[in-house]
Amino acid sequence: MSGRRKYKRASTRIARRNKIKKNISLFLKISLPIVLFIGFIFLTRAEFLQVKNFKVLGAETVTTENIKNTAFNFILGNRFLFIPKSNIIFLNKEKLTNLLLSKFTRLKKVEIDKHFFNKSINIKVIERKAKFKWCTKENQCFFMTKDGLVFEKILRIASSTKIASNRQNLDTLIIFKGLLKGNPLMKNFATPEEMQSYLKLVEIFKKVGFKVSSINIKFSDKAIAKTNVGDIIFNPKETNLSLVTENTILLINKIKNKNPSAQFDYIDARFGNKFYYKLR
Repeated sequence: MSGRRKYKRASTRIARRNKIKKNISLFLKISLPIVLFIGFIFLTRAEFLQVKNFKVLGAETVTTENIKNTAFNFILGNRFLFIPKSNIIFLNKEKLTNLLLSKFTRLKKVEIDKHFFNKSINIKVIERKAKFKWCTKENQCFFMTKDGLVFEKILRIASSTKIASNRQNLDTLIIFKGLLKGNPLMKNFATPEEMQSYLKLVEIFKKVGFKVSSINIKFSDKAIAKTNVGDIIFNPKETNLSLVTENTILLINKIKNKNPSAQFDYIDARFGNKFYYKLR
């Protein structure tokens, strides 16, 4: 009998030990992930992992402060409720890049580099160059690239001396009109090939001393180039606009040889070798 009792006591102790071990194991399985998660949250919020500064490189017209303010606003708040957006490791470079490109349409390219040692972010930007103006009938004007992309509204009053000094003397920029309807921002006035054709017209006139101030695409088969000798009407779809321009200049010179003070109301160059014109 005593042997059986000893056996039962031993079995009970073993069962208790196994139960304790099982409870400890269960506790660890539950608590360890919680501890690790809490530790992870505290680590993501550690001061040494938070972005302290943004450094903007390459900005000329867009003010550095505006870019910085947008970037700092981007890192406010949390991701997934717990992870601070200001954490340099988890800062989403792609989303910040897209935000800057959408907000500042003058920016052509944005590159973001993280510097973990000093907890700063370098924002390197490349701006679009304003080569022309595109204007509405109401004379609301926008900057346009040499490839015909309309990218930024021209403010009537410059907000800073820096912006004013970088406007490239607005009065010297050739004005383009027509084609676009509604909000023109980030739309193409023409294809790069068409723009090259129009610019060739401008260059040919410039070489002989005539200045083109604007080009207005009225219809698919009618455009008007305003010059200091009168309006030149041409077909914007003309395949050899350079030849048409050169022939127009020959006509102008022929008339001016007879009458040096002659001024044209218009010259219509849309009909091959035939020109129709009206003198003032």
